[in-house]
Amino acid sequence: MPRYVIERQFLVPMFEHIFVEASDFETACREAIDDVAQPWGDDAKLDWDSARSTTIAQAVEIPEEFLPELKSAGDADQYDLSNVLYDSGLELLPIPDEFADSAEEHPASIGFS
Repeated sequence: MPRYVIERQFLVPMFEHIFVEASDFETACREAIDDVAQPWGDDAKLDWDSARSTTIAQAVEIPEEFLPELKSAGDADQYDLSNVLYDSGLELLPIPDEFADSAEEHPASIGFS
């Protein structure tokens, strides 16, 4: 039976309202996304109500001769699975649209529910 290593994601937005002084709006936006210039504060909030559905981000099929000891979820730790997914040279599988993240599904106003 085929075996796969799959990265799934459950994305929960975190938001924070910050005050930025800058010469123009683009500069203010650049500073707002710079975690060094504007580090996240203790008042940042996770917005569970705006969380996205679970999606598949990456996946590879594990050839039978590759890691023969890996037979079940209990046989590998996260570090091993990450190495298989990103550092093994295996070809990433195309993710079917029904399992991939779609930006059109998500509300634009996170944090204002």
